[in-house]
Amino acid sequence: MKRRIIELNVNNRQEFLKLSVNPASIVFTDMQNNQQINLLEVGTALLLGNRGLIATTLESFFPSESSPFYKRYGGTRTPQECKALIKKWKDKNMIVRLIISDMDINLAMAINNFTTTHREGDDDIYYSIELVEYKTLNVPTVKVSTKVKSSIQRRPAPTAPTQAKPSGGASAGRSYTIKSGDTLWAIATRYYGNGAQYSKIYNANSGTIESVARSRGFRSSQNGHWIFPGTSITIP
Repeated sequence: MKRRIIELNVNNRQEFLKLSVNPASIVFTDMQNNQQINLLEVGTALLLGNRGLIATTLESFFPSESSPFYKRYGGTRTPQECKALIKKWKDKNMIVRLIISDMDINLAMAINNFTTTHREGDDDIYYSIELVEYKTLNVPTVKVSTKVKSSIQRRPAPTAPTQAKPSGGASAGRSYTIKSGDTLWAIATRYYGNGAQYSKIYNANSGTIESVARSRGFRSSQNGHWIFPGTSITIP
């Protein structure tokens, strides 16, 4: 009996696919970026690294409309439609969110490999989807001046003293309109440099976020997990 719900979605569920037939087993690989080095007269030493990327492979089949699995679990797409949807996500390099109801899994992932098998006399399509965790890179930018210094030095004109600006950051108190593909984690990373600060944004806008989520048919936003394009929020 099917006991868990496995869903793949993109752009805050603008497109989603719930698996009608779950994989018989699901294995997650959680790597650690440790490195072994060889030292003279010491031997092999281990340098401890940061957490790597989580990876998993889902293997099952998309049941045809004549399959009892399709009817029992409320299938809504043909095997060909399911295959085309996942292939589109892969070919367009779209970030896929994997949600597994009873495993506390809610991960942004990329499709690393998608394999399908068609068996003779069988309308079902068997598949294997290899997923790898996706993390947003925060690469600092460096401004490089392209101006050429003149050999003639001029005495700078006297300027009036400037008053120091109050601390708190230029983005404090700014209004932001949620766009397609946004998450509170990504917005917090953009404004605070730390995605873990997403709860600060949610707490300041919980009324708006929950109201929009209910208007979209959700019982709640799950503490800001479900956010929708066009919603105006305040960055505290």
